[in-house]
Amino acid sequence: MNEPIEKLPNAPLQEVIFEIRWDLNINLVSNREFDEGFAIALGQFAALLKNDFPHVVRKVPDDFPTDLLNYSTIYQFWSGAHLWPVLQLGPGIFTVNDTDKKYCWKDAFFPLIEESTKKLFEVYNQNINLNFCSLSYIDAVKLSNYQVTVKDNLLPFVNDSLKIELLNHFDTRGPMQNLNLNQTFGLKDGSALNINITTGSDKKTHDPTLVWQTAMVKKGRFTRNEMIEWCTHAHQIISPLFKEMTRGKFYDSFTGNASV
Repeated sequence: MNEPIEKLPNAPLQEVIFEIRWDLNINLVSNREFDEGFAIALGQFAALLKNDFPHVVRKVPDDFPTDLLNYSTIYQFWSGAHLWPVLQLGPGIFTVNDTDKKYCWKDAFFPLIEESTKKLFEVYNQNINLNFCSLSYIDAVKLSNYQVTVKDNLLPFVNDSLKIELLNHFDTRGPMQNLNLNQTFGLKDGSALNINITTGSDKKTHDPTLVWQTAMVKKGRFTRNEMIEWCTHAHQIISPLFKEMTRGKFYDSFTGNASV
């Protein structure tokens, strides 16, 4: 979820993720891909982040070879133990992640993307050939907050809440109780807009939820400046799309101006 005007008091945002990937090198002996600059860049990157993100966590065992984890985030950089946002780095991949508690595009998240990628390019001596960018928002609501249970037919709630018409032209023998819908749309600039809608459960309470992820993805060649421009472009598409999809009572429930 991204706030169209200002931060929503009851925002459904679970996590926002910005991700970039870059070309790997080829080991001429093993013929396997690896990130040649990763080992040196890691230490220098941690040094540049130590004032704001001093808490470093390795996600995999120390003895696990990093060349088997290409395009997987291995290290996390936190301001404190599990204090969002978090930066993640691995061979050929870097992400910036945040949750609703502190998320603000203009004042926090986008500046963090700019500052952290600038540092990343510095420690790699600018030798990063970007080939992938994505910006993803994961939103979720508890169905019980909208007087919907898993025993109900979810179709009317999904159709009305997210403005998606689903209709089965056959006898389903019962109401729809689970959903996993994925749609991808090709945009003029070569980006892909992906919308995924699923049912799930709350991580803490295990209550049934409706989850939707809206993502912009582009594969191709980017300079850092082009990456920043694309990121701004992606946000300008996803932000109004959220309000367009949820318009009406569903959106009003996030503003605090309507009872659910």
